Amino acid sequence: MRARARLGTEHDASSGGRGRTRVRTLRSEWPLMLRTTAPLRRDVISGWASRGADPARLHLAAAAAGPVGGDALHLEVVVGAGSALVLGEVSPTLLLPGPRGERSSIRVDIRVGAGATLAWLPQLVIAARGCSHRTEVHVRLDPEARLLLREEVLLGRHGEAPGALAQRLRVTVGDRPLHDQELVLGTPSSGWSGPAVAADHPCLGSLLLVDPAVPEGPRTAGSAAATMPLAGRGCLVTALAPDTSGLRDQLDAACAELIGDEQPQPVPAAPARAAR
Repeated sequence: MRARARLGTEHDASSGGRGRTRVRTLRSEWPLMLRTTAPLRRDVISGWASRGADPARLHLAAAAAGPVGGDALHLEVVVGAGSALVLGEVSPTLLLPGPRGERSSIRVDIRVGAGATLAWLPQLVIAARGCSHRTEVHVRLDPEARLLLREEVLLGRHGEAPGALAQRLRVTVGDRPLHDQELVLGTPSSGWSGPAVAADHPCLGSLLLVDPAVPEGPRTAGSAAATMPLAGRGCLVTALAPDTSGLRDQLDAACAELIGDEQPQPVPAAPARAAR
């Protein structure tokens, strides 16, 4: 299966005040379905995202199980200058083996323009036994752009060993690299469960913040978490946990400490208008 989805936003100053974000491109191919959603509540993330403009909020809804071996999915996101986007997922992603032992893949290309903000909050990725999968994410930021990205992984379902999972995240600011990391987990890789990687924990995740206004990491990231500063523009928090709720608690605590002083701005009650 091959599928591509495209999402683009722009700043709409005609609404007055700080302006709002308008969705100008919204193209989905099954099973990658993008849907606009109204914010359920005001929280620290929506407050952080709405500093410059009222954000658009969308979710990626998988219309089928998987991806399974052999699937190749591609998501393109362009956050236009001055606009703000909170992008989430409706449900966890379950990586499954295919009938012929092929590898599945997800490629994500993101551009965030000058003065724009992206909060990307994908749901848990579950590496089921026998899967073979690779995810490639490249985020290109304008020097005046901001990014908040959360990632969570569960290594196998209950009582099973995980399949093979490789994840690469590359973030560039202008034409210079800021963060480039590849993580290889599960069988048949060696050393992934050792103390330098998962340390026998079934759950691991990260919180990446790129924001010149928040140059320092949290003071208390958690008992199994570590913080790495990113060239004065933010930080990367990585965490390990025995279960998914413990992992989310650590990442939420780090997020609240990093951006919790942000004052939430008014968020539109209705979803952003989508261009046809």
